[in-house]
Amino acid sequence: MDMRPKNQMISVTDLTTYLYCPRLLYLKKVKKIPTPATKEMIAGRLKHQILEEFSNSEENLIRSLDRVYENIDLVLLYDNLIKSIAERIFFENKKMIIAFRINEEELLRKVKRDFSEDIRLRIISIAEKLKLGLFKEELLNSLDKVYISELRLESLELGLKGRVDRIEIDRSKNKITPYEIKNRNEKIFYSDEIQLTAYAMLLENFYKTKVNSGVIESGTNKKEIIIQEEDRQSVLNLIKEVQLIESSVPEMLSNFSKCKSCSLNEICPNL
Repeated sequence: MDMRPKNQMISVTDLTTYLYCPRLLYLKKVKKIPTPATKEMIAGRLKHQILEEFSNSEENLIRSLDRVYENIDLVLLYDNLIKSIAERIFFENKKMIIAFRINEEELLRKVKRDFSEDIRLRIISIAEKLKLGLFKEELLNSLDKVYISELRLESLELGLKGRVDRIEIDRSKNKITPYEIKNRNEKIFYSDEIQLTAYAMLLENFYKTKVNSGVIESGTNKKEIIIQEEDRQSVLNLIKEVQLIESSVPEMLSNFSKCKSCSLNEICPNL
């Protein structure tokens, strides 16, 4: 069993970066060259903070629902929760928001739009139990399906850490399903499947149960992925390769499109 310190663990993002370009990961991880911050990067970071805080707050929201909320507009309730969390995070990051000229209203609309499916799934599950007269703690414990967003996981055994976009826990079937959500209307790539497999392995380690499948959402494209044993082995092999990346400088890619769009393309040839 590999019990390396937490700060030496490999992130799932390291694995996908390595698949995209080993040399790019070398520059970031070994040479410690920071990727220049962009407006899109900062907006994405704020979005993740909002959704992570939402996931941490949702349980208390459900636990607060009693009979006076029997006919409440759950959509509005969830909308107000996200809005209040976003306003606080925007306030805490005001200087950065101003520096990168981020439109708070526009970003909040995007968060709500991208998170609308998660909210829909949650509301359906809660509304069914409210109709049965279940409230507060009883309501929370009775939910057949529980959804968790932005769950951070780490495994010293695997030497891996990561953050899963969405997890569906089906208590009635004792089934856990990870979701990887891509903000692009493109096909699903091999690296996406490896990323999902890595998250499945982290979930298995955390929940001590087998994760047999996951879902990748890319724009309007939604695909169920069966977690294959060869992909599990590929993840383990990639972890080992990334651990050895300090030993030698990876070769440059012969891929003009990747190199042209890389933020470190001026530094890379000089290694």
